[in-house]
Amino acid sequence: MPTIFPVYIFKGDETYLKKKAVENLKKALLEKGSEAFNFNVYDIGKCDLRDVLDTLRSAPFISGKRLVVIRAAAAASEKEKDMIVEYAKNPSKNSCLIIDISKDEMQNGFYGTIRRYTEELSFTPPKGDRMASWIQKEVKERGKSIRHDAAVLLGEIKEEDTDGLINEIDKLTSYVGERPAISKEDIEAITGGSAARNVFDLADALSKKDAKAALIVSNELLKTKKPIPEILGMIGWQLRKMKRTKDSNVFTQKGMNKALGYLLDADYAIKTGQIKPQDALLMLIIRICAGK
Repeated sequence: MPTIFPVYIFKGDETYLKKKAVENLKKALLEKGSEAFNFNVYDIGKCDLRDVLDTLRSAPFISGKRLVVIRAAAAASEKEKDMIVEYAKNPSKNSCLIIDISKDEMQNGFYGTIRRYTEELSFTPPKGDRMASWIQKEVKERGKSIRHDAAVLLGEIKEEDTDGLINEIDKLTSYVGERPAISKEDIEAITGGSAARNVFDLADALSKKDAKAALIVSNELLKTKKPIPEILGMIGWQLRKMKRTKDSNVFTQKGMNKALGYLLDADYAIKTGQIKPQDALLMLIIRICAGK
């Protein structure tokens, strides 16, 4: 078994991979059936830090170790931060502490101090061939297999969205039923075959800055009832693919980067409720086609 450290920093915004790492530590440290007694998650600001430290220092119940997760540690008061640092300098031998720190929290001075006394693990979405291999591993854990080319396709559709990928993998696993393998055709069926083709046409129209064609195709897409955030994700996939292969006679690399920036703006505006999804799609088309 690999060395398990008394204090970890789990840094980054990749929530699914963090959850999986926590689950692996639970399996390694806790006796089966003892999780209810020996696993605790605390959000700073919603708990008394003295209780957290008491838990860490208390003997585990029917288990060799105790596992504790602290979230939002950067929001602690200066006194609380000092208490966490002092604990990390001299941690309990009975417990393993995980300090979950987001990308934004890494800019906080607390991170720079506490990291000296911890083992750091970084959680970022796998990319490229690593993404395809990761998808194949997740599918295998569910008792199925997926060809490399199909894993690449799925990874491109849900690029940098691990939670979305897991959702798609779970849907695909149910969709194939008794069949042992997931194919590209299964992925196209689940992600919306006609929508995928229309998105390709829309991205093609956008790459040529053909506003009229883009608006016609977008109307067809809206008829499919596919959620607009998913449509934006598929547009992003196509645009990034064009950027990698330089498959556009109109966009410069700078122009392509601007188009992808407009896409992120639209996605953010939808998620924060600043604009209706349909209006965001229309504005995206106008901005890209009018851009330089």
